[in-house]
Amino acid sequence: MKKNINILTSYLNLIDIHVDKNEFEYQLNGHPEFPNILSFSDTLHFFNIDCSVFEIDEEDVELLPENFISINDEGFKLEDKKNYNLSASNVVLLVDKSESFYNENKKNNLFLWSSILLGALMLSVLLLDFSFFYTGAAFVSLSFLGIFLSYEAYKKTHGKGTIIPLGVCQNKMLKTDCDYVFNYKKWKFFDISEISLLFFFSQIISFIVLAIYKDLSFYYFIYKYIFYLFIPVSFVSLYYQIIVIKKLCPVCIGIIVCVYTQLALLYFLPNALIKINPFSIVLYGLFVLASALFLLYLKEKINWNNKLKEEIVKSSRFKRNYTFFRNNLAIQKKTLNDDFLSSFNFGTSDANLTLTLVTNPSCKYCKEFYPTFMRIIHNYSNKINIRLVLDADLDNFSEELASTYIHMACIYENSEDKTTFFVALEEWYTIRTDKNGISKWNNKYSHLFTNQDHVISILNNQKKWRNINDINFTPDIFINGYQYPIEYDRADLEYFISEMMG
Repeated sequence: MKKNINILTSYLNLIDIHVDKNEFEYQLNGHPEFPNILSFSDTLHFFNIDCSVFEIDEEDVELLPENFISINDEGFKLEDKKNYNLSASNVVLLVDKSESFYNENKKNNLFLWSSILLGALMLSVLLLDFSFFYTGAAFVSLSFLGIFLSYEAYKKTHGKGTIIPLGVCQNKMLKTDCDYVFNYKKWKFFDISEISLLFFFSQIISFIVLAIYKDLSFYYFIYKYIFYLFIPVSFVSLYYQIIVIKKLCPVCIGIIVCVYTQLALLYFLPNALIKINPFSIVLYGLFVLASALFLLYLKEKINWNNKLKEEIVKSSRFKRNYTFFRNNLAIQKKTLNDDFLSSFNFGTSDANLTLTLVTNPSCKYCKEFYPTFMRIIHNYSNKINIRLVLDADLDNFSEELASTYIHMACIYENSEDKTTFFVALEEWYTIRTDKNGISKWNNKYSHLFTNQDHVISILNNQKKWRNINDINFTPDIFINGYQYPIEYDRADLEYFISEMMG
């Protein structure tokens, strides 16, 4: 199944969808249906990536994108539409980015560009008073490039996603394969990603410190000799890639090129007589040591987090076992007088599975759960019966709050398409504390705020049902009348829906 994960993440990278591979595996391994295809589709949805599995015919092939995944008994296969053999497998997996994925990606891009601009600003300030301005600027720019490549190499080494395009790291014509080089077992004693990350990181830190101390001549002098120590490291790396593995890693080669270019730049500097300042040596040694300790701390923290995730995976796999969940659900409190309930209904009324949600438009925990609830509606509304109850107490509410509940009920009762109600509630959770947003929301749905006496009686009936069943907190979830076990996170509900449908 490891092969399937690699093929899927390679496909995602190919279509410019980048996910953290470790996090993806963590969520996938915790799924109760792993390694079935359902576990993969649910995990993709968890990462806000829309996916669908289709069984196709000959005439459907032309409708497929250029690249997709076919599914057979052996697992996944990355396909090219031009060379696709329908007879080998007619089941395909297609993915697409959801709107929330784009929003998250924009945040990551904003962070990246903010970091670049901050680095450029820092360099501009530091280099104002430097001699050999252009050589120094080029040298430090290569240091930043080296950190970027080293970090991407580190992520590759530890199985995390990278922003480097798949076509760069895996190319049959050029015989490049970063994953194969980084995971080659016979050279685990030698990790160029960690060495280079420490090298470039300490290089920038010591550059800043010695620049402030006004002794960059010593900095250039000492690095001219330190670069010579990197030469045997680079030769070992190239030896393994070219002679032993016979695969090239463009990221590793990029790191090596950065080092040799920096070494070449130093020969453009005049050979001035260097006066060795003992305090500069102490500063340099101190901050290189600090850099090493900082990176070691980060590495230990990452390793500890990975171990913690492994323990969570073990517990969540047990927790998300459907048999255990079903037995736990069967001993929970069962609601009474369900026929008396005047709920807001959606989906298939005669379905075997009925999901009831008691919610409150003013509750922040309801707001946190509602995206999960909306995904359930989107994915399963044609297969299950969905009922929603508002936690309304009109006799004790303020006039403003009571109006909110009445307006919500009016939207359900008076809209032709009942999905309007769920969309309106979703919008309300977004603007519930924004007075301008509330005003716009009221104007948008004001044409549905009619027949209020009828909806008030509906809300009062819902209140009676809640009192009979002693329901006092929101959100509260009931599955075929049984209360959702408190041992489970509400978001875990998604994992069991398909099993409960039978």
